[in-house]
Amino acid sequence: MAGPCHQSVSSGKRFRVLLAGAMLLGLLGCAADSELKRFDPSLNEIELRQGKIADMGVVKFQEPDQIRPPLIATLERTFREERPDLTIVPADSLQRILGGERYRKLLLGYEYQGTLDGPALSEIADSLRGAARFLLLARVVKDRTRSSARGMAQGDTVASSASYAMGVTGRDAQVVIHLYDLSRRSLALTARLDGSSENARPVLSPTRPGSGAPVQLGKVAPPDESGWYPAAPELAQAVEEPFRTFARTLPGAPQPAPPRR
Repeated sequence: MAGPCHQSVSSGKRFRVLLAGAMLLGLLGCAADSELKRFDPSLNEIELRQGKIADMGVVKFQEPDQIRPPLIATLERTFREERPDLTIVPADSLQRILGGERYRKLLLGYEYQGTLDGPALSEIADSLRGAARFLLLARVVKDRTRSSARGMAQGDTVASSASYAMGVTGRDAQVVIHLYDLSRRSLALTARLDGSSENARPVLSPTRPGSGAPVQLGKVAPPDESGWYPAAPELAQAVEEPFRTFARTLPGAPQPAPPRR
């Protein structure tokens, strides 16, 4: 969790802060490598709803600018779907306010450093002039693909569980997301989140006794081996769930309905 709050808070507010932190950890805990890296206890839903959130974009280290548009579109779409109570200033609008050259320079600095320093935050805050209080950025730090064949059950017995195979190509990604408070020129929340997506298609006909199988179930193989495996999902698909999770971790997110008994 983050360092201590620098101002006194009431016991009720302190309880809400602790509860919010516990909920964040619960949401992040579903992925083994996910991590809540910083949480400012002063962050609250009232300021988020009133202050607006400017999306500066999504980057991947040493990758061309062309990969960014679908990642940015996914980030903005998921935030609007998960948090309709928050106002998102699109990255295109922010780019127009900052100017194309300055926007690219600031985003390139974030891509290489993995964070925004004080002068960059001040420059953005002064340019926005109150158009948004918070700034949202994300950086893809891991991206890999994998392929394997999986048995598909066609009956209720163990013997039939491997009688049919699917070729599966997956994409695993890890993204670090930052939320800055421009009024304080400080980092309010950051988390490292894992996501994945898979494409699948049949690679075997149902196996008859003695027919053999052209692939080994569970074997990891190159995606193009014998043309059995589908193309890998787009990176934007792999990072969608991390973006949704981050949006749900922000204070004021609607709570899931309790399970019916």
